[in-house]
Amino acid sequence: MKIVSWNVNSIRARVEHLCMVAHEYKPDVFLLQETRVDDRLFPSECLEDLGYNMSFRGEKGRNGVAIFSKHIIEEVKTDFCEEARYIEAFTGGVYVASVYVPNGRAVGAEHYYYKLDFLRNLKERFLQFGNEIFIAGGDFNVAPYPRDACEEIDCEAMLCCSPKEREAVKQLRDAGFSDPLDDKGFTWWDYRMGAFKRNIGLRIDQFYLSQKANDRFVSGEVLKSVRALPKPSDHAPIFCEIQ
Repeated sequence: MKIVSWNVNSIRARVEHLCMVAHEYKPDVFLLQETRVDDRLFPSECLEDLGYNMSFRGEKGRNGVAIFSKHIIEEVKTDFCEEARYIEAFTGGVYVASVYVPNGRAVGAEHYYYKLDFLRNLKERFLQFGNEIFIAGGDFNVAPYPRDACEEIDCEAMLCCSPKEREAVKQLRDAGFSDPLDDKGFTWWDYRMGAFKRNIGLRIDQFYLSQKANDRFVSGEVLKSVRALPKPSDHAPIFCEIQ
């Protein structure tokens, strides 16, 4: 099974890119974040032509998560939080989840502590799938290791790199969920100051796999070429394959 996770930064603005990824990489499953569209306006018709079943939860102009699958989508749940930041389902014999962790706004802000609570609660949710073939993909808004941030970035003081945020995602790993793309490089680059061309980025998009899923892991990569397209999302898709 091939899976792509991607913060599309508005699905309606990224339909052509999504079609290109579907044709070139032929994923069985897409896990999408920041779709930024009310469910009534989700561009499902043009995407159904790609041969995917879909399940999504959106909000007007913000957040939003979706699962596309070549297989039947069952057991869909979106009750993790009030915002449209999480969707899980059973499809093609595996459990999958698309996750969009809050940004946190600033280290020490009220939203920062909401983010930490979100990550703690996420670990408990993941543990429900500890004995299953389970793959979560998403924008976790945390660079787990120092190498996941460009050297020009002041990591200790910067949002997404603070010790408490890194400890929160470490708890996911400690709970038995692997981060198999931990050596694949950055996944996000600011639109400003030529950050992508200068490779000033962060690795804030990750997959987390249960032990049974990790045992079947084949390969994974960051699809940086998609970030180089005209009018891209500021995130590159991430890709993994399991047997």
